[in-house]
Amino acid sequence: MGSETGLSLQGFKGLYLQSTGHPHCFSFVTYTPQSRDQMIASGDLDEDVEYINPVVLDFLLFISEVVLVLPSSIPCPIGYDDVTVRWARQRGHGVQHEYLIQVNRDAWDDSKQLVLHRMQSVLSSEYWNGSRLAEPT
Repeated sequence: MGSETGLSLQGFKGLYLQSTGHPHCFSFVTYTPQSRDQMIASGDLDEDVEYINPVVLDFLLFISEVVLVLPSSIPCPIGYDDVTVRWARQRGHGVQHEYLIQVNRDAWDDSKQLVLHRMQSVLSSEYWNGSRLAEPT
């Protein structure tokens, strides 16, 4: 598992996650993705094809692989339809955006609550630096 974790951390360079103080909302920084309109204009997406928000996918991968450190064989109980991007702002010169991510409680169950509790625990740890859980010194 050590090599998986090392690869995951390298793959998420420049992504940051912080608690907002609200139990279901998080501040997530990722690279600015193409919008649906940009993807259609560039020919990367047909108009009749569903747009999958890359910010939500980045968030889900980040919480699964970096925050919760789940093995790839175990799916995260929180899925695409459980997450909403509530707000966004550009950081710096537009390479990154900060997003307010809300985990919805519509189809809630104990496994999702456990994941949310674990996320809040990791993010409130003194060893969480925004992008990974550091080793205690």
